[in-house]
Amino acid sequence: MRSFYQTRSEPIAIEADAQESALAAAARQAVAASLKAEFRPDPLFRPEFSKLFSVCTSGAIRHGPLIERAIAEALERNELIVLRNHHVPVTHGALALVSSAKYEQIADQQIDFDGNDIVDYVDADIIAIDEKQKCAGAFSVKRGGGAAGTKKRTSDDRLLRALGFTLASWLRREGYRMVDSALVMVIDYYGQSGFPKDLTIDRNELDDFFGLPITAEVDAMTEAMRAAIDVEIRRLLEPILRTMTPAPADKPKAARRATNRARPVPPRRVRPRWGGEVTTPARTFIAGDRRN
Repeated sequence: MRSFYQTRSEPIAIEADAQESALAAAARQAVAASLKAEFRPDPLFRPEFSKLFSVCTSGAIRHGPLIERAIAEALERNELIVLRNHHVPVTHGALALVSSAKYEQIADQQIDFDGNDIVDYVDADIIAIDEKQKCAGAFSVKRGGGAAGTKKRTSDDRLLRALGFTLASWLRREGYRMVDSALVMVIDYYGQSGFPKDLTIDRNELDDFFGLPITAEVDAMTEAMRAAIDVEIRRLLEPILRTMTPAPADKPKAARRATNRARPVPPRRVRPRWGGEVTTPARTFIAGDRRN
């Protein structure tokens, strides 16, 4: 099976100024939509803080589809056929191969798709087809800011691997008869989704995998979105900071007054006898002392 990075001798330059502007506009619109999203105030925090948390969370959620869009449009501009958000069937026979003890030896093999053996489906965010190289790939795009739930991730892992056995045959049945080989991968942009390494491509590998400068477009969109969020965060924080009760200041310690007075000398203590009686200090005779 051939990967996309093996099909091109050199990267293709992307003429994308207009498209980058469109992505930047979409990023700003996503931030505006985050501000309009409903939120539930938390009793622990001021309502303004709950709104701020809601905007940040909603912005991160809306960032994921924009990453997917940036990747898909970069591929389209470089003579690849791109299908988006397809519900692709998985067969029982393909799932059985994933569970086989010999899976590692047969993982790159292709089998015929059997429409009567469908057991489940994979939501493929992007299917990219290279007609010149007669290869294709189905990609599940994850923002990758945090790990997906273990149960869902395990299920997706098996389905994606199973789809890899039948994707080329299924695409030929769908009319893309030039496809000889296909693969299935997870584009885990920030690399924290938790899928196995052999199934993922992160942002550091994305350009080399496709032989295209894709991450620059994604990061330009991200910067536009971050700038828009920064503006709104400052706007939301200003009234909060004005109304917050200032922390009480520590009272300055009173300065010790300087004094020139001599410290009073305490009276001389008389050592008691161990028997409990107190002795009187012996008098020393001084010449001229007239007292008896």
